[in-house]
Amino acid sequence: MLAAMSDVSAERAVTIDLDHLNEAQRAAVTHPHGPLLVIAGPGSGKTRVITHRIAWLIEQGTPPWRILAVTFTNRAAREMRTRLESLIGPEQSTDVWLGTFHRICVRMLRSQGQEIGVPRNFVIFDSDDQMQVVRNALKDLRIDPKQYAPRALLGRISRAKSEGTRREEFVAATGSYFDEIAARVWERYADQLAESAALDFDDLLLRTLDLFEVESVRRAYEERFDHVLVDEFQDTSTIQYQLARAWSAGSGNLTVVGDPDQSIYSWRSADIRNLNYFVRDHREATEVQLNNNYRSTQQILDAANAVIDRASNRIKRRLVTDNRDGPLPRLHEAYSESDEAEYISSHVELGLRDGSLRPGDAAVLYRTNAQSRAIEESLVQHGIPYRLVGATRFYDRREVRDLLAYLRLLRNAADPVAFTRVVNVPTRGIGAKTLDVLTDWSADHARSAFQAAAAAAGMDADALGGHLAPPPVSRRAAASLKEFVELIDEAREQASREPLADVLRSILVKTRYREWLVRQSDTETEAESRWENVQELITVTENYSEIAPGAALDAFLEDVALVADVDDLPDGPPDALTLITLHQAKGLEFPVVFMVGLEEYLLPHQLSMDDPNQLQEERRLCYVGMTRAMRELHLLHAFRRAYQGRSGHNPPSRFLADIPEELVQRHQRQQARVGDDVRPARNRTVRWDDFDSFDAEPVAAPSVGLKEGDEVSHEIFGHGVVIALRTIGRDAEVTVRFADTGVKRLLASMANLTRA
Repeated sequence: MLAAMSDVSAERAVTIDLDHLNEAQRAAVTHPHGPLLVIAGPGSGKTRVITHRIAWLIEQGTPPWRILAVTFTNRAAREMRTRLESLIGPEQSTDVWLGTFHRICVRMLRSQGQEIGVPRNFVIFDSDDQMQVVRNALKDLRIDPKQYAPRALLGRISRAKSEGTRREEFVAATGSYFDEIAARVWERYADQLAESAALDFDDLLLRTLDLFEVESVRRAYEERFDHVLVDEFQDTSTIQYQLARAWSAGSGNLTVVGDPDQSIYSWRSADIRNLNYFVRDHREATEVQLNNNYRSTQQILDAANAVIDRASNRIKRRLVTDNRDGPLPRLHEAYSESDEAEYISSHVELGLRDGSLRPGDAAVLYRTNAQSRAIEESLVQHGIPYRLVGATRFYDRREVRDLLAYLRLLRNAADPVAFTRVVNVPTRGIGAKTLDVLTDWSADHARSAFQAAAAAAGMDADALGGHLAPPPVSRRAAASLKEFVELIDEAREQASREPLADVLRSILVKTRYREWLVRQSDTETEAESRWENVQELITVTENYSEIAPGAALDAFLEDVALVADVDDLPDGPPDALTLITLHQAKGLEFPVVFMVGLEEYLLPHQLSMDDPNQLQEERRLCYVGMTRAMRELHLLHAFRRAYQGRSGHNPPSRFLADIPEELVQRHQRQQARVGDDVRPARNRTVRWDDFDSFDAEPVAAPSVGLKEGDEVSHEIFGHGVVIALRTIGRDAEVTVRFADTGVKRLLASMANLTRA
């Protein structure tokens, strides 16, 4: 069980200065006990409130190890830890349980998971691993992945888990044929995770909740935590709220900090209703509102308030600031996406020349990653450095994933995803036919693929003793498998006594990975770039040199698995303009913000048009984007836009119409530039009348190759039937009844529907 710890701390006393907090912040920080709800608007100092509250609790006598603080990203956790260190010192801040939901759950499962059958050395499958397991399941079940998209099936399984639904419950309650397919895939998916001693991200939460069903464990943790604090509470899922309640059940001291106006992650299973549920479940809770903004000018806040004020079922409140010195947000209609990009580059270039702007001060925010192309091209032409958030993550780069797979095999030889990835990387002459033989043999004999390889190589005791016939592979394949198995066995032994960086270097030398990388690359520059990524991975592993060799491998792989896409800005020049989606920008701030593509079918997105709840989330997303700006806010839309292979006109976003005319500075549209494949238009000033209609011009619909009654498949929504088609400008609107997600209206040019 958990080791008892004395509540008497010999560490230095903590004294906290609260004079620099405003009245509302001070009320939240010094709330003595009982449930607390802090509604924190953007830029209102919520991180300051959370860290000061932790420090104040310690000052009042709560031992740091009896405080649990939960964030949503590793980046937020690092920032919170750094601020906490400045308040109470590194020794005491280290004792606070602080991390993401997933990291906290991993810590609990590593310690106590055996109580519910979770092995201490379980591995964590990331999203790519999960996709590979689903593809394997579809192959085993002989289900066509073109008809039932792996991503849609994985999304359905993940959504059910986030809602706290167990596989058996899901199977019993399947209401559609798509769900029946998902249930069959889930069963095979769960089996392969179990065979691999692996948990996915959803399992980390579910299994921790299972852990708290064990009375001795639940009682121990109830006695451990005196205070639980949860940041970004509006983004919690059903199961995350259940975990927060379980962790705080013993003390009743649960502090949640959130903002319903910034709830933008329903597609990640976030449930905005949790704020209401918190009030329902804690009727004695104290509520504190933080409405003083310390980020933006009042001019920016007035425009943002105008957008969010139109949200339905919203408790009216307004952000205010003492910073009243700033320009009005600038509303600009470009002729095309190229002119939109040119406006940004020209404005940044002017600021660079007169010294009023550095590249790192500015960010371009957009709804979808596809919108970055024209902006990137313009920035390159103007010589403006930029970094693209949402590009391939470092840990998702092919050469990095190859080496991570090698390291994962050292920790868990039964990992089928890692085995399949590197058994023939670099090339060893082990082809698909040999892999099929190994897969079939391992399934028939309840062995892992690595054990099958060892048996084929004559290195498995049972096979050598005649108890099992080895897999029937060629002599050449057997020799190659023997070389691979020996490599892994030797590296595993080395990892038990030497630093992780040395193990990685040894694998690179023995596999001649660099030579193979050169052969696989199209150019010398590409090969050098990929080798630099390998060297960077070695640098990362060197950070674990002070940890005992065996434990270093576990710690490294766990940290890598828990790194989220939004945790780190990508590589790029140290002072560079940021290109980022609206979703990824949450929690960030920039002196100058350009929001592009403020048009119907982009923001709000076309997939939200038929769902009032989704439309409200799009409105909140617009608000989040606007409140990233500190000094300048530019709102851009284009008269015409080429998008996903088609060019057409979308009306300005309905959210722009909600901003009173006097709250923005309007800017003239530029003429079409040479090279735009459209008729140039005269310069004109944007008129508020332009926002009155959201219907596109009635022109002939394109041929979409579909008719009513056709069965189609969508990557996100799954399997469905076309029930209607109609013209929308130069596009066509396709109405589909999906088996799992109901009726959706989609633009044919953007939906990427395929015949099922």
